[in-house]
Amino acid sequence: LQQQRQQHCCCGVSPVSLRMGGKSRGGRGGPPAQPAGTGQLPAAGQPLPPPSGFPAAGVMPPAFAMPPGAAFPGSMLPPSGSYPGMPLGAMPPQYGGMPCTSGMPYGTPYPGAGPLPGYAPAPGGTGVASGGAPQKGKKGGGKGSSLSGERGKGQGRRSKRGKAAKKPVARQPGSEDGSEDEDMQHFADVCYSLVAYPSDAANELKWIEESFASITDPHDRALLLPSTTPKLIEEMRQRAAVNAAFLAMLVESDEDARQFSRIPRGHAVQEQNSVKVRTVLRQFVRDWAEEGAKERDSQYGCLLRALQKYVPLERGAQGAHTGCCPGKPRVLTPGSGLARLPFEVARLGYHAQGNEFSYHMLQGSKWVLNETSAPYTHTIFPFVLGLEHRRGSRDHLRGIKIPDICPSDELCPNGVQIVELSMCAGEFVEVYAPQKDQWDAVLTCFFLDTAKNVFLYIRTIAHITRPGGIWANIGPLLYHYAEQPSAISIELSWEEVKPAIEKYFDFKEEEVRQAYYTTNTSGMFHTRYRCKYFVAVRNNIPTSGASHPVF
Repeated sequence: LQQQRQQHCCCGVSPVSLRMGGKSRGGRGGPPAQPAGTGQLPAAGQPLPPPSGFPAAGVMPPAFAMPPGAAFPGSMLPPSGSYPGMPLGAMPPQYGGMPCTSGMPYGTPYPGAGPLPGYAPAPGGTGVASGGAPQKGKKGGGKGSSLSGERGKGQGRRSKRGKAAKKPVARQPGSEDGSEDEDMQHFADVCYSLVAYPSDAANELKWIEESFASITDPHDRALLLPSTTPKLIEEMRQRAAVNAAFLAMLVESDEDARQFSRIPRGHAVQEQNSVKVRTVLRQFVRDWAEEGAKERDSQYGCLLRALQKYVPLERGAQGAHTGCCPGKPRVLTPGSGLARLPFEVARLGYHAQGNEFSYHMLQGSKWVLNETSAPYTHTIFPFVLGLEHRRGSRDHLRGIKIPDICPSDELCPNGVQIVELSMCAGEFVEVYAPQKDQWDAVLTCFFLDTAKNVFLYIRTIAHITRPGGIWANIGPLLYHYAEQPSAISIELSWEEVKPAIEKYFDFKEEEVRQAYYTTNTSGMFHTRYRCKYFVAVRNNIPTSGASHPVF
């Protein structure tokens, strides 16, 4: 796993064969989500049946069953799977000629996929720690958070419905205690939490049902709408079953994850992982649904406009360049969640790379970038288990169609690669610290406050941005580790943060902007952030000093 999941690429994704994790697959899309009203949740603790169209764990579906060495249909990959004139597993010169067969150094990108003359899927590594290692903070739902399902708002009732999970012991990425077995176990735990959604939903629905049943006064019961219960519970159960099929598909459609599509007997899913599963559903609304367009434009939009203003495409790349699109400025988007921001960067014509630490988010981005074949192929119900803050009695039952756009249609029209897009899995500082002056721009959205030590982030961004390149940012200073008693959390004001940035960057724009995060637009509760937006140009001062590596 450590050699296979360092970086999953969708660089130059083709309409037929898209890649992540060094693996290529034809047959995109997976089974469509079940329509509302079909499927029932299994009893609590029972495994979810395989989604329609997928075989039992370990059995390859026909779409994946091809002879060794055969090219994927329409993928333009030769049977050898190697770059022309290079031995299988070797890296091209622009990547330092490093061999791939024994595993690449942590954080090293491998070549982009797509309609190249030839391509050898290269293994990678992973920087995600095992069993709930630091996932970028407590309060960053959708940003790899460890406990809460929304930024700044926990799941208050969950403690009433079962025992709290044991607090996991985190390790520092790259430490001697880390091992491939630990990384594999962490990835397995993430997959188990995705397929365990039926049990989580059943527990929630049972709690709701029991709460309504506690209304015994006949006068009170007469005030309830006829649709409140038990009809409401049944409709929620049906929609939760649709969510369950979709989440199981995120595991079943990935050959690396399929072996973890059945929960072992006696395995207990950690509560923090169950919360992050619900976060994935809400993040799909933010990143890949029409409903999230306004939220995206208010945050991604300003970053993209700054990129075009200060690093225009016609100027070309001035930092170190690798990949299949020479001359294109290289843009990095750390903390990219489900990868919509790097996708939009690539869509403008830039060489884009996203970075994400959360395997929950990485499984979602892998699916949307690799497996979708058309817009609006799936319907999810991200708000179905939440009865709070509703205007209408059925607001939480509404479905959200995803994705609002098909990435392969945009990035590889008619099968011709026109841009380069990749996703790199791992802790930001550890992955990118060696990449001095290699990026023309860094775009950060709701990311700066995910640091335990914000100076470490600032120094790393300055180190990897070439002189004259830009850093554009929007986000609050929520500090995701602030409420974790055992975690280091250096919580500074903007008055203290800005001078540290000014040491290496010259500010061109700065203002406060209003922003929302994974908002239920029809709900009565919206959290509005007063975010700091800025654009700064990298000066010529070399980075200096070293922070304690608290990841």
